[in-house]
Amino acid sequence: MMLNKSFFIPVFTLATALLLLSSCEPKWKETDLHGAWKIQSWTELSSGKILGDKMDFTFEKGEDKRYAIDYGSMQEKGKYWIEYDFLITVEDGSVAKKVKIIDMVKDTLTFDMNRAGRLERLVLTRVQ
Repeated sequence: MMLNKSFFIPVFTLATALLLLSSCEPKWKETDLHGAWKIQSWTELSSGKILGDKMDFTFEKGEDKRYAIDYGSMQEKGKYWIEYDFLITVEDGSVAKKVKIIDMVKDTLTFDMNRAGRLERLVLTRVQ
């Protein structure tokens, strides 16, 4: 039994469109970031060296998409958004920076960043 072309083409087109639309679904959601986060670990990946013990994040809800980071000796504030697998931040008066989101589950956020040519991994836990 041969498939009728008038049946095959619309079904194939619909299946292709559904596949393309489902692949455009964002992997990470900005709403999952909302709230306060504290550092669990901050290490240089190549050496395993522990780099810091203070980096607390806050991601605000709302259309402004504001964030704040407390490094202990200094603070950073600006805007944020998620683009594909990346968290993009723009410090007030500065340029955009991006980090690669490795994993984001209910209470843990893991991302990699390149700082001065060194790949570093940060693991944050949600503050209750």
